[in-house]
Amino acid sequence: MMEVTRPLGTYSHTYWLMYLLTAAAAAVLAWGVGVRISRWRTGRGAGRDRMSHPWRRSLDLAADVATQRRLRSPSHPWLFHGLIVWGFGIFLLGTFCLMLQEHFGLPTFSGGWYLILNLGLDLFSVLVLVGVILAAWRRWVRRPEELSRARTSGLVLALVAALPVSGLLLEGVRLAREPDPWAPWSPVGYSVAGLLPGVETETFSALHLGLWWGHLLVALGFLAAIPFTRLFHLVAGPAALFFADRDAARALVPLDLSDEDATSFGVGRIEDFYWKRLLDADACTGCGRCQSQCPAWQSGKSLSPKEISESIQSRLIPGVREARQGRSPGGGEDAPALAGEVVQEKALWACTTCRSCEAHCPVGVEHVPRIIDMRRFLVLTKARFPSELLTAFRGLEHNGNPFGLESRERVDRAVEAQLPIWADTPEAEILLWPGCNGVYDPRYRQVIEALAELLKRAGIRFAVPGEEAVCCGDAARRLGNEYLFQELVVRNLEAFERMGIRRIVTACPHCFNTLRHEYPAFGDGLEVVHHSELLSELLSSGRLRLPSGGKESAIGFHDPCYLARYNGITTEPRQLLRAAGIHIEESDRRGKDAFCCGGGGGRIWLEEQEGRPMGDERVGQLMAAGALKIATACPFCLTMLTQGNAKLADGMPIQVQDVAEILAEKTI
Repeated sequence: MMEVTRPLGTYSHTYWLMYLLTAAAAAVLAWGVGVRISRWRTGRGAGRDRMSHPWRRSLDLAADVATQRRLRSPSHPWLFHGLIVWGFGIFLLGTFCLMLQEHFGLPTFSGGWYLILNLGLDLFSVLVLVGVILAAWRRWVRRPEELSRARTSGLVLALVAALPVSGLLLEGVRLAREPDPWAPWSPVGYSVAGLLPGVETETFSALHLGLWWGHLLVALGFLAAIPFTRLFHLVAGPAALFFADRDAARALVPLDLSDEDATSFGVGRIEDFYWKRLLDADACTGCGRCQSQCPAWQSGKSLSPKEISESIQSRLIPGVREARQGRSPGGGEDAPALAGEVVQEKALWACTTCRSCEAHCPVGVEHVPRIIDMRRFLVLTKARFPSELLTAFRGLEHNGNPFGLESRERVDRAVEAQLPIWADTPEAEILLWPGCNGVYDPRYRQVIEALAELLKRAGIRFAVPGEEAVCCGDAARRLGNEYLFQELVVRNLEAFERMGIRRIVTACPHCFNTLRHEYPAFGDGLEVVHHSELLSELLSSGRLRLPSGGKESAIGFHDPCYLARYNGITTEPRQLLRAAGIHIEESDRRGKDAFCCGGGGGRIWLEEQEGRPMGDERVGQLMAAGALKIATACPFCLTMLTQGNAKLADGMPIQVQDVAEILAEKTI
């Protein structure tokens, strides 16, 4: 019986030259990648463990690449990229199987597997070309605003297309040159063979030889071009994903403010970044997903996360020469100031730290921490920040709250609302943390009072802190004032220790994230829950009861960024509303894809000086989805959405409530 395979080793007498050229291409690739890595290594230490759980990281990376799940989005085209990636995966598999059989005698290119592989190589060659055509159409015909116009884009697509084209031509000439009973398993190559004119065997042999070398040179050229074109994301992208840290934004790396030798804090020059930040800059593909999904950019602000990546990358490009000469790739003391010259300061202050950019980045770039690192430099080293922040910083420093109001009001407001004080309530089992808004903002005090009423109905023994507690420090840290943040943390942890606090519930996602994820770096961890989690648990256990019947519709729910994207809490608030008989009018931007209200990252303390208010944009989105009322679960969101100028059909402003208020109205 005839063996199911094809003749191999046709040009084995020239393999020495093939090996030599392959070694040369591999050497160019290794040298180019080595230069890039040497530039990353000029950055400071990782700041946290980037090698924990290596097997989980490897499996996640394999799943990311194989399924293209980080690119799949209804708002962005991704299939063309998937076709190219999957096609090249098949090409690599086919080459590997061919090599094993031809050079090591293993039966990896024969039998039924050979037929399936042949069919896959043929079909995916066409699909890769389809992907290239779609990519070229998008880049040069549709020309989306967010897509970068890299000079090497044409070369990259030409190389990508040249591989399947030369491969199909080579297969067609092979089938025309020699009879092959398995030719139908290469349907495209078989069709190409049928189009070739009848010529002498010698001509086909010469043509096949030329195409064989041409296909090889294209493949080796592709390999050698990787470090010097956008193709480098084939190396940097997977590396950035492997070393990614899901906690990078929600638990920032503390600065060592006790270092007496430090001449600056934060990131003022390229080499001040952690090495992962420099890797991120090289990993950026310029796809613009971060920009198109950035609420600041969409509302007319100067911030483009993509442009920040490319600005940092532009300072790394000269580093090829500098690294070879043993000099800093950032240019040392003579380099342009990172904040102000390389990156616009107003772009840094426009960020709400919402992480929408990170949620949509296909290569896992950690945008938020690097922006805060540059803010730290501006605040701590240069004392340069928007003037309106001076009031908030002084209030935090002298009174323990950004409003600058007396700390005594913490007790006065609690007494006024008949809330138990921790020092006077020895039986309390959980601390109700009202946050600064829950004490000093008259509107948000209503939310805390509603939450307290729900806890009382459920039989929870709780109390609020007195004068001992101060702001958790979220705004100070996100605005770059790490010194002030750490002072507030120490004061609170000392107070918690004296008070014997071990469990905290808060209605503020910013307080929740800070207390739960950032305080453990400075002391013992606390059990911290968001009020939507606790209330959902109390409803499920029957400790809170709702009347049966009654339905209310046309309420839209706005997901707070620090609840949804930072902590993955999207189900519990909706469960509360549905349990209360409410039909939620969902907008397209919901859950981890929600549009930011504009108040995070300390932006609530900054004036709106360019573009449109994000709160207005968000209210408009919810109303367009049919909402006549808005529910949320965050004091900043409540404030920013309430400030919107949107009006209902009858001219009344749209009502915004916290889920605790809605639930308090419904519970028995």
